[in-house]
Amino acid sequence: MQSAFGDGALAAVSRGDLAEVAAAVASDPAPHSGRVYDLVGTPITAGQVADELGVAHRAISLGVYRRRLLEKTPGLLPFQPPMLASIATGIRHGFLDGTAPDLTDLLGRAARAPLATAAAATSATRPEAGV
Repeated sequence: MQSAFGDGALAAVSRGDLAEVAAAVASDPAPHSGRVYDLVGTPITAGQVADELGVAHRAISLGVYRRRLLEKTPGLLPFQPPMLASIATGIRHGFLDGTAPDLTDLLGRAARAPLATAAAATSATRPEAGV
């Protein structure tokens, strides 16, 4: 598995947890009025995802990643390559790995572990998956 994330981590959150929090806030908005939440989860790395899949992880440079996006990824809209490169840069350099208790406070329970979800999503996009 190759990624431009280096050793950086992403404080990932499952869609299910986000949906549950959104529903809770929407069903009783008054206590949340004027509040700003940092809905982040457990930081995970590409290396951890690779380990979960039982494959090796090799970091590629941001330049290589950008070239692949521009030259070898048909169908992307013009804004997508720079957006994706920006996200990779943020992960690689530790800007997206912060944690906060807001998600678990709003859920009233521990957040779902994001590693299995990330591994499943990555596995589904592997060439041998037929995608």
